[in-house]
Amino acid sequence: MDSEEFDPSKHRFAVFINELQQNFVFGEGLADRYTKTVILSDGTTRTIELTPMIRNGELVVEFKDNGHTSYMGLNGTSTHDKLMVQISDYSDVLARRRKEGEP
Repeated sequence: MDSEEFDPSKHRFAVFINELQQNFVFGEGLADRYTKTVILSDGTTRTIELTPMIRNGELVVEFKDNGHTSYMGLNGTSTHDKLMVQISDYSDVLARRRKEGEP
């Protein structure tokens, strides 16, 4: 992917955040930056920050979680402790929902 032609802040993603015991976010939109604070089943609070960017010439999403930072690719999944965060291309998610007859 040519980093000079692609502006990650203009791309839209779908975000899914799950704890092993519960789902917090199911398909919310992400463009430019996404921040969400969730309360886990054990009462602890986690703040998730996701930022699409070009890193080493590739489109990635920076995943920050209470001081932990990692990177995931498009249509990627990352876990940190009890949380799992999944990123999907928003257009792909919408197309799949339409195909399955969802609004």
